[in-house]
Amino acid sequence: MATLKRRALAATGSVARHVPADTAHVFAFVASPAVRAEPWPLYRRLHRRGPIRPAPYGTWLIASHAGVSQVLRHPATSVDESLGIGQDPADRTGPFAAMLGRSLLFTDPPDHARLRRLVSHAFNPRTVEVLRPRVEALVGAILGRLRPAGSADLLAELAVPLPVAVICELLGVPEAERPRLSRWARHLAPRLDISFFRDPERTRLGDQAAAELGVFLNELVADPSRRHAEGLLAALVAVEADGDRLDRAEVVVLGALLLVAGFETTANLVGNGLLALLHHPEQLALLRDGEPDPAVMVEELLRHDGPVQFTQRVLLEELELAGHRIAARTLVALFIGAANRDPMVFADPDRLDITRHPNPHLAFSSGIHHCLGAALARLEAAVAIPAVVRSLPDLRLAGRPRWRDTFVLRGLRSLPVTWRP
Repeated sequence: MATLKRRALAATGSVARHVPADTAHVFAFVASPAVRAEPWPLYRRLHRRGPIRPAPYGTWLIASHAGVSQVLRHPATSVDESLGIGQDPADRTGPFAAMLGRSLLFTDPPDHARLRRLVSHAFNPRTVEVLRPRVEALVGAILGRLRPAGSADLLAELAVPLPVAVICELLGVPEAERPRLSRWARHLAPRLDISFFRDPERTRLGDQAAAELGVFLNELVADPSRRHAEGLLAALVAVEADGDRLDRAEVVVLGALLLVAGFETTANLVGNGLLALLHHPEQLALLRDGEPDPAVMVEELLRHDGPVQFTQRVLLEELELAGHRIAARTLVALFIGAANRDPMVFADPDRLDITRHPNPHLAFSSGIHHCLGAALARLEAAVAIPAVVRSLPDLRLAGRPRWRDTFVLRGLRSLPVTWRP
């Protein structure tokens, strides 16, 4: 995604005077923190004036639900953007890129199919559901500690520590080792973003965390006495399908991916979801009174302001989308957040409705790269968000929430709130 910086600057400057004004406005999204903090007017503009359009440097922008879904599900696409015409070679040299480059997130078939098949034997909905009592206990303990205070930053006190604790529980990481994983997770998540939003210090911290996490996970995989026997790391080491097994490096990469992707997605889902409810008091009251199914509520929070707003694919063959013919080896930018507010699919798409059903959003992607940890994120949000609303009376904002300066992943820096102790 490194070339997005050059495209953004070109589209808003003299180099790309030929670019239509609407497309230049889209690229201003990349350059403007204000637009990224409040992208909904941009998404409405795209839907009104053309959600599928060519962009500078041979790329295409896709914001419709049908278009994004078609590309995500198409078998002749790649997650390796360096395969696109005129794209920069993928950087696989740093510790972060070297580790995550081998993960499910950044591999194509047949490697992706093999890894997914093996992992699904050890990490499945049954594995996740077993964690429900532990998630409920963790949320209860956090809220029990917070309740007498009457105020808190719910991002720092709940949304961030909860998923790290749950992933450590899932992997089988001993209690004494867990504080380090929390620190690594906070540095690794920003490293997933495009280079336009990463200063050298973020890159350095992300690479350092990846290197340290790699050493730590290697030690846990190599020494069974250092991990819980019932954890996912042990299950991944033991998994076998049709005579095939994961090697140590693959187990380490999968453990790192669960920490990086599972932490950030869930923290943002809980934080963004609570903020959306606080902005919609009538929906907050519905949840407090127990009307909606928590699972239905979570799907609407994912659609309305999901943790992942953007992804990319390279077309490996020519594709027709809504009458547009897009050439092979084209890099396409997929605006997932805009697809989830497509008026052709969702009635009154800017309205938060936690009883909305059905809800065919794309917040966890679609096709072969559908998020491996989606069930775990859904479980944590379905437990944590109703518990917060029902445990903290008269919950309200205590200041202006601050958004992080990221593009691919949408999340808060802080969520200050007060309640009646």
